[in-house]
Amino acid sequence: MTEITPLVEHLFRHSAGQMVAALTRLLGPARLDLAEEMVQEALIKALKSWPYRGVPANPKAWLLQVARNRALDVLRREGGLPVKLRLLGMDPTSPAAALPGQDEAELVADDELAMIFMCCHPALSPLTRTTLTLKTVCGFSVDEIAAALLAQPSAVAQRIVRAKRQIETEAIPFAIPSSAELTARRENVLAVLYLLFNEGYSAHTGEDLVRADLCAEAIRLGSMLADNPATGGPPVDALLALMHLQASRLPARVDGDGALLLMDEQDRSRWDRG
Repeated sequence: MTEITPLVEHLFRHSAGQMVAALTRLLGPARLDLAEEMVQEALIKALKSWPYRGVPANPKAWLLQVARNRALDVLRREGGLPVKLRLLGMDPTSPAAALPGQDEAELVADDELAMIFMCCHPALSPLTRTTLTLKTVCGFSVDEIAAALLAQPSAVAQRIVRAKRQIETEAIPFAIPSSAELTARRENVLAVLYLLFNEGYSAHTGEDLVRADLCAEAIRLGSMLADNPATGGPPVDALLALMHLQASRLPARVDGDGALLLMDEQDRSRWDRG
């Protein structure tokens, strides 16, 4: 169990947003709560079963499959599964009906981009965009978001609830925007990534003055934008270059006691020149 828990925590931090995005495509943006709940249930099942049955060869695919099956069970009980499958162009009478048979990595990559742009829809306030992205894409808890944004957890929780309600009532689409909307929406996305990286580079609260995990997440999402022809471009490349430059010095920014070091105090051999 002691070996399984860190693995599940790592998968939650780095893969929960991808799995929520994949399920949101199936369930629709109005069922974002259900998608998140199913992913959490899959992680709990992993904690209970992996110590006895062993870790599967592809843990992330296992979690996504479990979450997907649980979501389909819920839809069946609600009587909404046939409608959802028809919207996806699938035969609802087929016993194998589920998500289309794409490669898992390809599936979550495209869906995660769509999730980022949905969270950064201009109809949402700037603070709400940041909060929702941290929650649904980055997999942060309410307490972690509150610490990052210097807010009360109760206020963050309320903001998330209002955002999801707005997505449902205004039918905000789960999709990468059209070419006409892309530039303006992309600016919102880049602003969120910039804030996310800044919080990691110089954390406002918590025991660690530098949170490399936040910086790495911002770089990962920025790289995803840069690699996609529909969302890449000079503004993305510029922000990504800036984040890489600053992140290269992260290993040397604190001493052994966790205190910040000025640049002339840093051991430059620890800089990541790659």
